[in-house]
Amino acid sequence: MPSLSDVRRVVTEYGVLPMGSQTVHETAPHVKSIMIAGPHGTGKRMLVNAMCSELGANLIDLTAENICGRYPGKAGLTMLLHLVMKVGKLLQPTVIYIGNAEKTFIKKVPKNDMSDPKRLKKETTEDNQENDPEDRFCSWEHL
Repeated sequence: MPSLSDVRRVVTEYGVLPMGSQTVHETAPHVKSIMIAGPHGTGKRMLVNAMCSELGANLIDLTAENICGRYPGKAGLTMLLHLVMKVGKLLQPTVIYIGNAEKTFIKKVPKNDMSDPKRLKKETTEDNQENDPEDRFCSWEHL
């Protein structure tokens, strides 16, 4: 089981340093996304917020509950993702956060869940070609 210092070291090496410094970003290995998994209430969201405040980064929250009812249909989802990538590139560094990412991959969505969690499944599993190695934005997913 990783300790708090292990988590802090990994977040610093793969998240804060490459996004905070252009020279480190150019020389370090390119990391497109970081996934944090853990039980409810262990500080996963707080870790993302701390990283954003340390970097002065913009946080774009694409949690299913936040995008529910916005940009309906396939064309709307394409427009949403296009806008997120465009804003992310213009306002670097940017962190794209997807909370409760495990809901995206469940086989049967409960009837009382109106957030449509499977909506981003195809886009989160495909390799994003728009994300160039010189861009300083990263997506975070937590389970």
